[in-house]
Amino acid sequence: MISPGPALIFAFFLHINLGFSQNATLLKDNSPNCSCYVVETGNTPSYFQYHRFWDFRNVATTKNQYTVTPPAVNNSQDAGDELAPDQAFLNSSAWNADWGIQNWGKPSTSDFPVRMQNSPANVYIQQNNASSYASDYDTYLALRTVRLEDFQSSAEVENEQKNLMHASLRVKARVVGDKGAVAGFFTFYDDNNESDIEILTDDPVDMIRYTNQPSVDDSGNAISQSSLNPSNLPSWDTWRTHRIDWLAARSFWYLDGVEAANNTYSVPRKPSGLTMNMWSDGGEWSGNMSVGGSAEYHIQWIELVFNTSGPVEGPGYRKREEEAAAIEKRKSKGCQVVCRVDGVKDAGFPEVAHVSAAGLGVVPLLSSWRLVVVVGLVAIVMEL
Repeated sequence: MISPGPALIFAFFLHINLGFSQNATLLKDNSPNCSCYVVETGNTPSYFQYHRFWDFRNVATTKNQYTVTPPAVNNSQDAGDELAPDQAFLNSSAWNADWGIQNWGKPSTSDFPVRMQNSPANVYIQQNNASSYASDYDTYLALRTVRLEDFQSSAEVENEQKNLMHASLRVKARVVGDKGAVAGFFTFYDDNNESDIEILTDDPVDMIRYTNQPSVDDSGNAISQSSLNPSNLPSWDTWRTHRIDWLAARSFWYLDGVEAANNTYSVPRKPSGLTMNMWSDGGEWSGNMSVGGSAEYHIQWIELVFNTSGPVEGPGYRKREEEAAAIEKRKSKGCQVVCRVDGVKDAGFPEVAHVSAAGLGVVPLLSSWRLVVVVGLVAIVMEL
């Protein structure tokens, strides 16, 4: 037990259980008792106001619901107007409130010789059917790219919140399939305000590209300081937790909780959104996938802690009254209950790191302790 000191007056106690049910899908903020979040970046704590967690591991409601991979598009399906295979989930109000499946395309050029077309048909839920998995109902979100004779069919998903202004963004994912594809997880405002994690299937499985854009100058020459490409990393074709910490003056990239790179070049300066994609255009950088080839980006969950600037829709939009009121209400709580998102028992479920109480300063909590709050002026911590 940590003694609160003789100045404390004992009163009547309210016990707060910090555990949460995990029987939720697309659960966005499952930490109602937290007033802010702390992340250790480069051995320095960074604090954020908001938390989001999207979980794709338990989408199935029946044993074989998603075990069959949806068919890829054919040569005549080149407009991007196909539907996502699972309309019940990927076109639900819960999904559409947070995510947009893209259907834009781009023509071929001399530098990028394969026409690319995003299609909702390449965004789907896949279900594990191997006995080695924890449950017959284990699922994940899949983004696919396929090379056809006349074009590359690709996938892109954007988060609808476009006002992230510094954040720690994580995804548990793996990349599998043929050479000539790129899996991306990145913040984006424009080509000069973008921070990337990119996995190229042409690269060795122990190499990842970490980039702040722009990566080329106005003459098309590569800017060497924009991209860091460490190797000897854990293999990206097995489940890994990838992370970007976007701070005011430096970007950090982590793999499985270990810092892999950091950079002060062109750190994004504008409110941004989060994008994930799986694509190719036949260019020198992405590689040119063989006709009939395919690659997939598998995602178990996505987690964000972040601050905001401006309206949810991003710069150029007017902040809604209810949105402004919610932000002010959140700010009024200050940072009294600080929660951590790393080193927790269950990913996506923040745990209390410390509590600030009137006149008490900050009381640290160990992972094996539970918070007890005294109604009035008193707060103590008791060992379980």
